[in-house]
Amino acid sequence: MVRYTLKKKYNARNEIYTTPQKDGCRMQAEFETQSATWLGWPSNNGTFRISQAQRTIENVVKHICKYQKVYIVTNPSTWSSAERIFKSYNNVFVTELLTNDLWLRDIAPTFLISENKKSKFMSAVSWKFNGWGKPQTIEHDKDQLVALKISNFLGIHLYNKNDFVCEGGSYSVDGQGTLITTEECLLNPNRNSKLSKNEIEDVLRKYLNVKKIIWIPYGATEDEDTDGHVDNMCVFVGVGKLMLSWPKGCGTLDCEDKDQEKRSLAAMTAIENSTDVNGKPFKVYKIPHPPVLKYTQAEINTLPKMKGSYVRKAGTRMAASHVNMIITNKIVVVPTFNCESDKEAVKIVSEIFPDRKVVGVYAREILLGGGNIHCMSQQEPCI
Repeated sequence: MVRYTLKKKYNARNEIYTTPQKDGCRMQAEFETQSATWLGWPSNNGTFRISQAQRTIENVVKHICKYQKVYIVTNPSTWSSAERIFKSYNNVFVTELLTNDLWLRDIAPTFLISENKKSKFMSAVSWKFNGWGKPQTIEHDKDQLVALKISNFLGIHLYNKNDFVCEGGSYSVDGQGTLITTEECLLNPNRNSKLSKNEIEDVLRKYLNVKKIIWIPYGATEDEDTDGHVDNMCVFVGVGKLMLSWPKGCGTLDCEDKDQEKRSLAAMTAIENSTDVNGKPFKVYKIPHPPVLKYTQAEINTLPKMKGSYVRKAGTRMAASHVNMIITNKIVVVPTFNCESDKEAVKIVSEIFPDRKVVGVYAREILLGGGNIHCMSQQEPCI
């Protein structure tokens, strides 16, 4: 196991570390070079139909591990079975952590890098996690420790910002100083009700080292679990390049998905009225938004109800989105749902990333848990 050592840095008052911004650390974009992909291994019976969800993540791993390392994070109860499954895979390492759930995008550390002519090192930042703004409903005490444990495992410094509620799925960066997020999530009073919008921006600037923040009003339709995470709606795919979930016929009389249309049009307006950190307009790629997909009674009947987890109801719309994809060095994995938008979504993403292989992986089983494959992942930058 390679471990990364961060040399102590002292300021004029002899204090160890200040903020990532002052220490020259920044968050890399997902399309930049990575060292590894971290993936959560479905373990919570209250979230998933376990065996089916695990097969989905295994399919994701099969594609990614051909090109880079994959760390599988699993609860103690499923470590042995995960180890047996992946023991014959190259580049796959199974590690055990006690968690409530394994949505690593939101509970794992956000990795940072600092580089200059003399050195390059990795560190990380963690936020306060309060069960996506539902601390009385969602059990989350063990999840709060995951960022610290992974940082200790790698031997890197962790900037602890545990007085600020935030999740990794709520923002996307271009790696050059621009961040995009949603008002629906980060301005929700169930996160940081005592902070103003400017104060929230100030925290993001200091801890992710960004200079320009783009706010779009909403996340995807029915993304109530996370209150509208941006990674299900609109994310960076290059410097000055965004992909946006876009329902069929959006902006025309033919659009049947009026709920998503309102959200996509509002996002486009906000983006068109903004520029990146260098003052340049954005290029927006429209990714087909899936048709309305709903929980079936058969699925609900086989999804156990557990205290501390979301309760699902048949007939409720799921927060499906092809934007919730995993971008790695050589391959991009797009969630598909056996629906009419699958083929077109994979085709457009292939055009966005002509130098990477783009594959679709059937991911309805992860969607049943309220998120998708990007939500289960976290990228580790290359140093």
